[in-house]
Amino acid sequence: MKKLSAVALALSLIILAGCAEEDKYYDKVIEDFGVITGVESYVVNSSTSCFNDLNVRYHGRYYEDTAANAVWISFTDAGFEVTFKGTVLEGDFLATRADDVKSKPYVAVTVDGDYDPDHAVPVQFSTNGKYANGTTIAGGISEHKHVVLCHGLTDGVHTVRVYKRSECQNSRLALRSLSTDGEILPVQAKEFDLKLEFFGDSVTCGYAVESDDFFERFTTRTENGMKTYANYAANLLNADISVVSSGGYPLYRSIYSENNNPSDVPSLFSMAEFEYQTSFDHPWDNSKYIPDAVIVALGANDGSVLSKYTAGSKEYNEFLDNFRAAYYAFADKIYASYPDTLLVISDEILNIGVFSTIADEVADTLSKSGKKVVRAKYNAEALSKDRTYPGAGHPNAEMQMIAGYELAKVIADYLGIEYSDGGFFDKYAA
Repeated sequence: MKKLSAVALALSLIILAGCAEEDKYYDKVIEDFGVITGVESYVVNSSTSCFNDLNVRYHGRYYEDTAANAVWISFTDAGFEVTFKGTVLEGDFLATRADDVKSKPYVAVTVDGDYDPDHAVPVQFSTNGKYANGTTIAGGISEHKHVVLCHGLTDGVHTVRVYKRSECQNSRLALRSLSTDGEILPVQAKEFDLKLEFFGDSVTCGYAVESDDFFERFTTRTENGMKTYANYAANLLNADISVVSSGGYPLYRSIYSENNNPSDVPSLFSMAEFEYQTSFDHPWDNSKYIPDAVIVALGANDGSVLSKYTAGSKEYNEFLDNFRAAYYAFADKIYASYPDTLLVISDEILNIGVFSTIADEVADTLSKSGKKVVRAKYNAEALSKDRTYPGAGHPNAEMQMIAGYELAKVIADYLGIEYSDGGFFDKYAA
């Protein structure tokens, strides 16, 4: 789902009103967002390479680029963990599109097991302006040295877990090394009870989730993969998370991606990363991460094509037939690599109409064939007290959070997992 991709399906009246009032759209730049300040002088005493698996543990998909001496961590919520004794942690990175205020990459930094998205510290990567922390070197790639990730910690042992906040298609990011004023230690990585993998669109990327309102134009500053239904569900279930998602991308066809290669989310199934309108082959070995559950949340961007046809027309029905076939083909691809996984066929957080009906059909057929499959549907929009739709019609942060709790319950109920939601739904019902 990207900008007006849900026009006919989710928020038609609101979005059409927005289109009629184009002059209300505005740009907002917060130049110092993601800038670490107040860092006291320190001396680096210990460093580790991005390739040292004793010291660095990656999560999500990654690509080891030996030619660049870097490991790319570009998909939403991908990142790494590191443990050290000291007061400060810095890193050397590579990035793309760091010169573009709309697209530059951001990460979120968590310290010592505090995974609350509101506590995570944002860090930007930029090559221009007052707060530039890198320089362009070659081929559209910039180098960012001595980027402080955290500082002012007590002089003790700390574990830092870093998430990419922004989505892959806008800009990529790679780690080269990590350093501290103390000592890099063998990583004490978070232990998980479950593995989840998500395939989605801009909603799964957290598109505009930190935007002020409907009319603020998108920048990656407003995007936060930690504030998505996917990450909330993973945190509730103590699950590791891999996210393969891209704004504007469909299950079958989208006007926003049809001229790109790849052009749909199923084509990303075995890719470690990609970038909008850039063709390269950085493959992912699916055997590296075998999820207990795969969540597919797609359909909104397919609506950008379907809305061109008259309901009930030959073209309309043919498109839906092809969408249905694409869903079955993607399910087959998932089960081929992960034969024992639970497939969660998920709605989008906002209603996607006829595509939800097809998802019902696909889930029912797969279940009757003996596959592990379950549907996920959401009441998040109705329950949310916040009625804003940022990014020209995307779910807001509260809707994302509620949907995360709803999804966690669906997965836990099917797999027989015990977990606590802290009485979340009782509070909303009160």
